[in-house]
Amino acid sequence: MKHFNKLFLSVTAIICLLPSAALNAQDTLTISLPKALEIALSESPTIKVADKEIQRVNYSKKEQVGGLLPTVSVSGAYQRAIKKQKMFFSIPGFPPKPDGIEVGQDNTFTGGISASLPIIAPALWATINMSELQLELAQESARSSKISLYNQVTKAYYAILLSQDSYNVMKRSYENSKENARIIYNKYKQGSVSEFEWIRADVQERNALTNVVSTENAVNLSKLQLKMLMGIDMYIEIAVEGRLSDFEAKMYSDVLKIDTTTLNKNSDLKQFDIQKKQLEQTEKIQRASLLPTLGASINYQYMSMVNDSITFTNQHIWFPTSTFGLQLSIPLFQGGTKYNKIKQIKIQREEMELQRDNLKRSLELQTISQMNNIKNALKKIESNKEGLRQAEKGLSISQKMYEVGMATFLDLNNADLNYKNAGLSYNQSIYEYLSAKADLEKLLGQEIAY
Repeated sequence: MKHFNKLFLSVTAIICLLPSAALNAQDTLTISLPKALEIALSESPTIKVADKEIQRVNYSKKEQVGGLLPTVSVSGAYQRAIKKQKMFFSIPGFPPKPDGIEVGQDNTFTGGISASLPIIAPALWATINMSELQLELAQESARSSKISLYNQVTKAYYAILLSQDSYNVMKRSYENSKENARIIYNKYKQGSVSEFEWIRADVQERNALTNVVSTENAVNLSKLQLKMLMGIDMYIEIAVEGRLSDFEAKMYSDVLKIDTTTLNKNSDLKQFDIQKKQLEQTEKIQRASLLPTLGASINYQYMSMVNDSITFTNQHIWFPTSTFGLQLSIPLFQGGTKYNKIKQIKIQREEMELQRDNLKRSLELQTISQMNNIKNALKKIESNKEGLRQAEKGLSISQKMYEVGMATFLDLNNADLNYKNAGLSYNQSIYEYLSAKADLEKLLGQEIAY
Protein backbone atom coordinates (compact mmCIF):
# COMPACT_ATOMS: atom_id res chain seq x y z
CA MET A 1 0.00 0.00 0.00
CA LYS A 2 2.87 2.42 0.83
CA HIS A 3 4.47 1.79 -2.57
CA PHE A 4 1.09 2.35 -4.23
CA ASN A 5 0.58 5.68 -2.41
CA LYS A 6 4.07 6.87 -3.43
CA LEU A 7 3.44 5.89 -7.03
CA PHE A 8 0.06 7.67 -7.01
CA LEU A 9 1.57 10.87 -5.61
CA SER A 10 4.38 10.77 -8.16
CA VAL A 11 1.99 10.33 -11.09
CA THR A 12 -0.24 13.15 -9.77
CA ALA A 13 2.72 15.54 -9.46
CA ILE A 14 3.87 14.72 -13.00
CA ILE A 15 0.38 15.37 -14.39
CA CYS A 16 0.23 18.72 -12.58
CA LEU A 17 3.58 19.76 -13.97
CA LEU A 18 2.80 18.82 -17.58
CA PRO A 19 0.69 21.93 -18.41
CA SER A 20 3.38 24.16 -16.92
CA ALA A 21 6.09 22.43 -18.93
CA ALA A 22 4.02 22.70 -22.11
CA LEU A 23 3.44 26.40 -21.43
CA ASN A 24 7.15 27.03 -20.95
CA ALA A 25 7.90 25.22 -24.19
CA GLN A 26 5.38 27.44 -25.99
CA ASP A 27 6.89 30.59 -24.45
CA THR A 28 10.34 29.82 -25.83
CA LEU A 29 11.08 32.12 -28.76
CA THR A 30 13.41 30.73 -31.41
CA ILE A 31 15.69 33.47 -32.71
CA SER A 32 17.75 33.68 -35.89
CA LEU A 33 19.86 36.70 -36.79
CA PRO A 34 17.33 38.08 -39.35
CA LYS A 35 14.50 37.61 -36.86
CA ALA A 36 16.49 39.28 -34.08
CA LEU A 37 17.12 42.30 -36.33
CA GLU A 38 13.48 42.42 -37.41
CA ILE A 39 12.21 42.39 -33.82
CA ALA A 40 14.79 44.97 -32.73
CA LEU A 41 13.78 47.40 -35.50
CA SER A 42 10.11 47.15 -34.53
CA GLU A 43 10.39 46.96 -30.72
CA SER A 44 13.60 48.78 -29.73
CA PRO A 45 12.92 52.06 -27.88
CA THR A 46 15.97 53.58 -29.61
CA ILE A 47 14.36 53.26 -33.04
CA LYS A 48 10.99 54.45 -31.75
CA VAL A 49 12.57 57.56 -30.25
CA ALA A 50 14.37 58.28 -33.55
CA ASP A 51 11.08 57.97 -35.47
CA LYS A 52 9.35 60.26 -32.99
CA GLU A 53 12.10 62.83 -33.45
CA ILE A 54 11.54 62.81 -37.23
CA GLN A 55 7.83 63.45 -36.65
CA ARG A 56 8.62 66.29 -34.25
CA VAL A 57 11.03 68.00 -36.68
CA ASN A 58 8.53 67.55 -39.51
CA TYR A 59 5.89 69.38 -37.49
CA SER A 60 8.48 72.05 -36.69
CA LYS A 61 9.04 72.51 -40.43
CA LYS A 62 5.30 72.91 -41.01
CA GLU A 63 5.26 75.46 -38.20
CA GLN A 64 7.90 77.52 -40.01
CA VAL A 65 6.05 77.28 -43.34
CA GLY A 66 2.91 78.49 -41.57
CA GLY A 67 4.66 81.83 -41.09
CA LEU A 68 4.16 82.53 -44.81
CA LEU A 69 0.37 82.26 -44.51
CA PRO A 70 -1.95 85.03 -43.35
CA THR A 71 -2.55 85.47 -39.65
CA VAL A 72 -6.27 85.96 -39.02
CA SER A 73 -7.85 86.83 -35.69
CA VAL A 74 -11.29 87.79 -34.42
CA SER A 75 -11.66 90.20 -31.52
CA GLY A 76 -14.38 91.70 -29.41
CA ALA A 77 -14.28 94.34 -26.70
CA TYR A 78 -16.62 96.20 -24.35
CA GLN A 79 -15.90 99.38 -22.39
CA ARG A 80 -18.01 101.04 -19.73
CA ALA A 81 -17.52 104.72 -19.02
CA ILE A 82 -17.49 105.01 -15.23
CA LYS A 83 -16.59 108.70 -15.27
CA LYS A 84 -16.91 110.48 -18.60
CA GLN A 85 -14.39 112.98 -19.86
CA LYS A 86 -15.23 116.65 -19.55
CA MET A 87 -14.52 119.55 -21.85
CA PHE A 88 -14.02 123.13 -20.64
CA PHE A 89 -14.18 126.18 -22.94
CA SER A 90 -15.13 129.79 -22.76
CA ILE A 91 -17.05 132.01 -25.20
CA PRO A 92 -16.24 135.68 -25.30
CA GLY A 93 -19.08 137.69 -23.81
CA PHE A 94 -20.47 134.73 -21.88
CA PRO A 95 -19.47 133.62 -18.39
CA PRO A 96 -17.48 130.33 -18.29
CA LYS A 97 -19.30 127.20 -17.19
CA PRO A 98 -17.41 125.90 -14.16
CA ASP A 99 -18.66 122.27 -14.34
CA GLY A 100 -17.65 121.69 -17.96
CA ILE A 101 -19.49 119.54 -20.47
CA GLU A 102 -19.39 115.69 -20.39
CA VAL A 103 -18.52 113.99 -23.66
CA GLY A 104 -18.65 110.38 -24.76
CA GLN A 105 -21.16 107.55 -24.32
CA ASP A 106 -21.84 105.17 -21.47
CA ASN A 107 -21.06 101.98 -23.46
CA THR A 108 -18.66 101.13 -26.25
CA PHE A 109 -19.00 97.83 -28.14
CA THR A 110 -16.35 96.69 -30.63
CA GLY A 111 -16.12 93.52 -32.72
CA GLY A 112 -14.09 92.78 -35.78
CA ILE A 113 -11.65 90.67 -37.75
CA SER A 114 -8.05 91.44 -38.67
CA ALA A 115 -5.44 89.75 -40.87
CA SER A 116 -1.75 90.26 -41.56
CA LEU A 117 0.50 88.79 -44.22
CA PRO A 118 4.27 88.96 -44.71
CA ILE A 119 5.06 90.05 -48.25
CA ILE A 120 8.82 90.36 -48.13
CA ALA A 121 10.44 88.41 -45.25
CA PRO A 122 14.00 87.27 -46.15
CA ALA A 123 14.79 86.04 -42.60
CA LEU A 124 11.64 83.91 -42.56
CA TRP A 125 12.48 82.37 -45.93
CA ALA A 126 15.97 81.49 -44.73
CA THR A 127 14.54 79.99 -41.52
CA ILE A 128 12.28 77.69 -43.55
CA ASN A 129 15.33 76.38 -45.41
CA MET A 130 16.95 75.76 -42.01
CA SER A 131 13.97 73.63 -40.94
CA GLU A 132 14.49 71.45 -44.02
CA LEU A 133 18.07 70.85 -42.94
CA GLN A 134 16.87 69.98 -39.44
CA LEU A 135 14.55 67.37 -40.91
CA GLU A 136 17.40 65.97 -43.02
CA LEU A 137 19.60 65.79 -39.92
CA ALA A 138 16.86 64.00 -37.94
CA GLN A 139 16.46 61.45 -40.74
CA GLU A 140 20.20 60.83 -40.87
CA SER A 141 20.32 60.54 -37.09
CA ALA A 142 17.56 57.92 -37.29
CA ARG A 143 19.56 56.05 -39.93
CA SER A 144 22.59 56.21 -37.64
CA SER A 145 20.54 54.76 -34.78
CA LYS A 146 19.37 51.99 -37.07
CA ILE A 147 22.91 51.14 -38.18
CA SER A 148 24.13 51.24 -34.58
CA LEU A 149 21.31 48.92 -33.51
CA TYR A 150 22.19 46.56 -36.39
CA ASN A 151 25.75 46.48 -35.10
CA GLN A 152 24.82 45.93 -31.45
CA VAL A 153 22.23 43.24 -32.13
CA THR A 154 24.51 41.43 -34.59
CA LYS A 155 27.44 41.41 -32.18
CA ALA A 156 25.20 40.34 -29.29
CA TYR A 157 23.90 37.49 -31.44
CA TYR A 158 27.47 36.45 -32.28
CA ALA A 159 28.36 36.66 -28.57
CA ILE A 160 25.59 34.16 -27.80
CA LEU A 161 26.88 31.80 -30.47
CA LEU A 162 30.38 32.16 -29.01
CA SER A 163 29.19 31.38 -25.49
CA GLN A 164 27.06 28.46 -26.73
CA ASP A 165 29.92 26.95 -28.75
CA SER A 166 32.27 27.47 -25.79
CA TYR A 167 29.71 25.74 -23.62
CA ASN A 168 29.68 22.78 -26.02
CA VAL A 169 33.49 22.59 -25.85
CA MET A 170 33.43 22.71 -22.06
CA LYS A 171 30.64 20.17 -21.91
CA ARG A 172 32.51 17.75 -24.12
CA SER A 173 35.65 18.28 -22.02
CA TYR A 174 33.57 17.52 -18.94
CA GLU A 175 32.17 14.37 -20.54
CA ASN A 176 35.73 13.29 -21.39
CA SER A 177 36.87 13.99 -17.83
CA LYS A 178 33.87 12.13 -16.47
CA GLU A 179 34.56 9.10 -18.65
CA ASN A 180 38.27 9.19 -17.79
CA ALA A 181 37.45 9.36 -14.09
CA ARG A 182 35.17 6.36 -14.45
CA ILE A 183 37.86 4.33 -16.22
CA ILE A 184 40.53 5.32 -13.70
CA TYR A 185 38.22 4.54 -10.78
CA ASN A 186 37.61 1.05 -12.15
CA LYS A 187 41.36 0.56 -12.56
CA TYR A 188 41.88 1.85 -9.02
CA LYS A 189 39.39 -0.71 -7.72
CA GLN A 190 41.27 -3.38 -9.64
CA GLY A 191 44.54 -2.16 -8.14
CA SER A 192 46.15 -1.30 -11.48
CA VAL A 193 46.50 2.46 -10.68
CA SER A 194 47.20 4.33 -7.48
CA GLU A 195 44.63 6.21 -5.40
CA PHE A 196 46.48 9.45 -6.14
CA GLU A 197 45.83 9.04 -9.88
CA TRP A 198 42.15 8.45 -9.25
CA ILE A 199 42.00 11.55 -7.00
CA ARG A 200 43.57 13.65 -9.75
CA ALA A 201 41.00 12.37 -12.22
CA ASP A 202 38.16 13.12 -9.80
CA VAL A 203 39.43 16.67 -9.19
CA GLN A 204 39.76 17.23 -12.93
CA GLU A 205 36.17 16.10 -13.44
CA ARG A 206 34.91 18.51 -10.77
CA ASN A 207 36.93 21.39 -12.27
CA ALA A 208 35.49 20.60 -15.69
CA LEU A 209 31.97 20.75 -14.22
CA THR A 210 32.76 24.19 -12.77
CA ASN A 211 33.79 25.39 -16.24
CA VAL A 212 30.52 24.07 -17.67
CA VAL A 213 28.49 25.98 -15.07
CA SER A 214 30.46 29.18 -15.73
CA THR A 215 29.99 28.99 -19.51
CA GLU A 216 26.29 28.22 -19.02
CA ASN A 217 25.98 31.40 -16.98
CA ALA A 218 27.77 33.29 -19.76
CA VAL A 219 25.17 31.99 -22.23
CA ASN A 220 22.32 33.27 -20.03
CA LEU A 221 23.92 36.70 -19.60
CA SER A 222 24.53 37.08 -23.33
CA LYS A 223 20.88 36.18 -24.00
CA LEU A 224 19.75 38.86 -21.56
CA GLN A 225 21.90 41.39 -23.43
CA LEU A 226 20.28 40.45 -26.73
CA LYS A 227 16.76 40.65 -25.26
CA MET A 228 17.51 44.12 -23.92
CA LEU A 229 18.66 45.30 -27.36
CA MET A 230 15.65 43.71 -29.04
CA GLY A 231 13.30 45.49 -26.65
CA ILE A 232 11.42 42.35 -25.57
CA ASP A 233 10.42 41.06 -22.13
CA MET A 234 13.48 39.95 -20.19
CA TYR A 235 11.58 36.92 -18.85
CA ILE A 236 10.78 35.46 -22.27
CA GLU A 237 12.91 32.41 -22.94
CA ILE A 238 14.77 32.49 -26.24
CA ALA A 239 16.62 29.81 -28.17
CA VAL A 240 19.29 31.10 -30.56
CA GLU A 241 19.80 29.18 -33.78
CA GLY A 242 23.09 28.37 -35.47
CA ARG A 243 26.77 27.96 -34.71
CA LEU A 244 29.76 30.17 -35.40
CA SER A 245 31.07 27.63 -37.89
CA ASP A 246 27.95 28.21 -40.03
CA PHE A 247 29.43 31.55 -41.12
CA GLU A 248 32.74 30.04 -42.19
CA ALA A 249 31.54 28.93 -45.62
CA LYS A 250 30.87 32.46 -46.94
CA MET A 251 33.59 34.40 -45.14
CA TYR A 252 35.81 35.06 -48.14
CA SER A 253 32.94 35.99 -50.44
CA ASP A 254 31.60 38.44 -47.84
CA VAL A 255 35.01 40.10 -47.50
CA LEU A 256 35.29 40.55 -51.26
CA LYS A 257 31.95 42.41 -51.30
CA ILE A 258 33.16 45.06 -48.83
CA ASP A 259 34.17 48.33 -50.49
CA THR A 260 36.61 50.11 -48.17
CA THR A 261 37.55 52.81 -50.71
CA THR A 262 34.73 55.20 -49.78
CA LEU A 263 33.20 56.59 -46.63
CA ASN A 264 30.39 58.45 -48.38
CA LYS A 265 27.73 56.50 -46.47
CA ASN A 266 29.34 56.91 -43.06
CA SER A 267 26.67 58.40 -40.84
CA ASP A 268 29.05 60.52 -38.76
CA LEU A 269 30.41 62.21 -41.87
CA LYS A 270 26.95 62.74 -43.34
CA GLN A 271 25.69 64.30 -40.10
CA PHE A 272 28.79 66.49 -39.99
CA ASP A 273 28.11 67.69 -43.54
CA ILE A 274 24.49 68.50 -42.67
CA GLN A 275 25.63 70.45 -39.61
CA LYS A 276 28.00 72.38 -41.84
CA LYS A 277 25.08 73.26 -44.13
CA GLN A 278 23.11 74.37 -41.08
CA LEU A 279 25.93 76.70 -40.10
CA GLU A 280 25.96 78.15 -43.62
CA GLN A 281 22.20 78.61 -43.43
CA THR A 282 22.57 80.33 -40.05
CA GLU A 283 24.87 82.83 -41.73
CA LYS A 284 22.24 83.41 -44.42
CA ILE A 285 19.61 84.04 -41.72
CA GLN A 286 21.87 86.61 -40.08
CA ARG A 287 22.45 88.36 -43.40
CA ALA A 288 18.73 88.24 -44.21
CA SER A 289 17.94 89.99 -40.92
CA LEU A 290 19.80 93.03 -42.33
CA LEU A 291 17.36 93.31 -45.25
CA PRO A 292 14.09 95.29 -45.27
CA THR A 293 10.80 93.55 -44.51
CA LEU A 294 7.37 94.39 -45.85
CA GLY A 295 4.05 93.27 -44.43
CA ALA A 296 0.39 93.95 -45.15
CA SER A 297 -2.49 94.16 -42.72
CA ILE A 298 -6.26 94.62 -42.98
CA ASN A 299 -8.75 95.35 -40.25
CA TYR A 300 -12.54 95.35 -40.40
CA GLN A 301 -14.74 95.95 -37.38
CA TYR A 302 -18.15 97.09 -36.16
CA MET A 303 -18.49 99.61 -33.35
CA SER A 304 -21.29 101.03 -31.30
CA MET A 305 -21.13 103.86 -28.76
CA VAL A 306 -24.45 104.27 -26.92
CA ASN A 307 -25.85 105.46 -23.66
CA ASP A 308 -27.74 103.20 -21.31
CA SER A 309 -31.09 104.59 -22.37
CA ILE A 310 -30.87 103.24 -25.93
CA THR A 311 -28.61 100.15 -25.46
CA PHE A 312 -30.05 97.14 -27.29
CA THR A 313 -33.08 99.05 -28.49
CA ASN A 314 -34.32 100.15 -31.91
CA GLN A 315 -32.14 103.25 -31.63
CA HIS A 316 -28.97 101.21 -30.96
CA ILE A 317 -26.75 101.93 -33.99
CA TRP A 318 -23.76 99.88 -35.20
CA PHE A 319 -21.33 101.33 -37.74
CA PRO A 320 -18.43 99.59 -39.59
CA THR A 321 -14.85 100.74 -39.86
CA SER A 322 -12.04 99.20 -41.92
CA THR A 323 -8.37 99.88 -42.56
CA PHE A 324 -5.65 98.53 -44.82
CA GLY A 325 -1.97 99.16 -44.35
CA LEU A 326 1.54 98.32 -45.42
CA GLN A 327 4.45 98.29 -43.02
CA LEU A 328 8.04 98.62 -44.26
CA SER A 329 10.89 98.06 -41.81
CA ILE A 330 14.47 98.91 -42.76
CA PRO A 331 17.19 98.11 -40.18
CA LEU A 332 19.81 100.88 -40.18
CA PHE A 333 22.07 100.44 -37.18
CA GLN A 334 22.18 97.78 -34.44
CA GLY A 335 25.52 98.45 -32.82
CA GLY A 336 27.41 96.07 -35.11
CA THR A 337 25.88 92.97 -33.45
CA LYS A 338 24.83 91.34 -36.73
CA TYR A 339 28.17 92.03 -38.36
CA ASN A 340 30.12 90.49 -35.48
CA LYS A 341 27.73 87.52 -35.41
CA ILE A 342 28.43 86.82 -39.08
CA LYS A 343 32.19 86.95 -38.40
CA GLN A 344 31.77 84.39 -35.62
CA ILE A 345 29.88 82.05 -37.94
CA LYS A 346 32.62 82.29 -40.56
CA ILE A 347 35.20 81.22 -37.98
CA GLN A 348 32.96 78.33 -36.91
CA ARG A 349 32.74 77.18 -40.53
CA GLU A 350 36.53 77.16 -40.80
CA GLU A 351 36.74 75.16 -37.57
CA MET A 352 34.24 72.62 -38.92
CA GLU A 353 36.31 72.15 -42.07
CA LEU A 354 39.35 71.26 -39.95
CA GLN A 355 37.28 69.01 -37.69
CA ARG A 356 35.81 67.19 -40.67
CA ASP A 357 39.26 66.49 -42.11
CA ASN A 358 40.35 65.12 -38.75
CA LEU A 359 37.20 62.99 -38.46
CA LYS A 360 37.70 61.56 -41.94
CA ARG A 361 41.30 60.60 -41.19
CA SER A 362 40.17 58.96 -37.95
CA LEU A 363 37.50 56.95 -39.79
CA GLU A 364 40.01 55.90 -42.45
CA LEU A 365 42.34 54.71 -39.68
CA GLN A 366 39.53 52.68 -38.10
CA THR A 367 38.59 51.22 -41.49
CA ILE A 368 42.15 50.06 -42.18
CA SER A 369 42.43 48.69 -38.64
CA GLN A 370 39.19 46.70 -38.92
CA MET A 371 40.22 45.35 -42.32
CA ASN A 372 43.53 44.18 -40.82
CA ASN A 373 41.60 42.55 -37.98
CA ILE A 374 39.47 40.69 -40.54
CA LYS A 375 42.53 39.44 -42.43
CA ASN A 376 44.25 38.34 -39.22
CA ALA A 377 41.08 36.60 -38.04
CA LEU A 378 40.87 34.68 -41.33
CA LYS A 379 44.43 33.44 -40.83
CA LYS A 380 43.66 32.43 -37.26
CA ILE A 381 40.55 30.56 -38.36
CA GLU A 382 42.47 28.46 -40.87
CA SER A 383 45.17 27.64 -38.32
CA ASN A 384 42.81 27.03 -35.41
CA LYS A 385 40.54 24.86 -37.53
CA GLU A 386 43.41 22.55 -38.32
CA GLY A 387 44.56 22.73 -34.70
CA LEU A 388 41.11 21.67 -33.49
CA ARG A 389 41.04 18.75 -35.90
CA GLN A 390 44.44 17.59 -34.67
CA ALA A 391 43.45 18.10 -31.02
CA GLU A 392 40.31 15.98 -31.44
CA LYS A 393 42.38 13.26 -33.08
CA GLY A 394 45.04 13.46 -30.35
CA LEU A 395 42.39 13.25 -27.62
CA SER A 396 40.88 10.12 -29.16
CA ILE A 397 44.33 8.48 -29.53
CA SER A 398 45.37 9.32 -25.98
CA GLN A 399 42.17 7.81 -24.58
CA LYS A 400 42.76 4.55 -26.46
CA MET A 401 46.43 4.47 -25.44
CA TYR A 402 45.55 5.06 -21.79
CA GLU A 403 43.01 2.26 -21.83
CA VAL A 404 45.68 -0.21 -22.99
CA GLY A 405 48.30 1.20 -20.64
CA MET A 406 50.51 2.88 -23.26
CA ALA A 407 49.92 6.45 -21.95
CA THR A 408 49.92 8.12 -18.58
CA PHE A 409 47.21 10.21 -16.96
CA LEU A 410 49.34 13.27 -17.64
CA ASP A 411 49.23 12.48 -21.36
CA LEU A 412 45.47 12.12 -21.16
CA ASN A 413 45.14 15.37 -19.26
CA ASN A 414 47.34 17.23 -21.74
CA ALA A 415 45.32 15.92 -24.68
CA ASP A 416 42.08 17.11 -23.07
CA LEU A 417 43.62 20.52 -22.32
CA ASN A 418 44.85 20.84 -25.92
CA TYR A 419 41.38 20.01 -27.22
CA LYS A 420 39.74 22.55 -24.92
CA ASN A 421 42.17 25.32 -25.86
CA ALA A 422 41.92 24.50 -29.58
CA GLY A 423 38.12 24.52 -29.50
CA LEU A 424 37.94 27.83 -27.63
CA SER A 425 40.57 29.40 -29.90
CA TYR A 426 38.73 28.29 -33.03
CA ASN A 427 35.43 29.75 -31.83
CA GLN A 428 37.12 32.93 -30.66
CA SER A 429 38.81 33.48 -34.03
CA ILE A 430 35.47 33.18 -35.87
CA TYR A 431 33.88 35.59 -33.42
CA GLU A 432 36.74 38.07 -33.93
CA TYR A 433 36.18 37.92 -37.68
CA LEU A 434 32.42 38.41 -37.40
CA SER A 435 32.80 41.21 -34.84
CA ALA A 436 35.39 43.05 -36.96
CA LYS A 437 33.22 42.66 -40.05
CA ALA A 438 30.18 44.07 -38.24
CA ASP A 439 32.21 47.06 -36.99
CA LEU A 440 33.57 47.68 -40.49
CA GLU A 441 30.08 47.64 -41.98
CA LYS A 442 29.01 50.16 -39.34
CA LEU A 443 31.95 52.42 -40.26
CA LEU A 444 31.04 52.23 -43.94
CA GLY A 445 27.43 53.10 -43.12
CA GLN A 446 25.98 49.95 -44.60
CA GLU A 447 22.43 48.98 -43.69
CA ILE A 448 22.75 45.22 -43.43
CA ALA A 449 19.99 43.15 -45.02
CA TYR A 450 19.79 39.49 -44.08
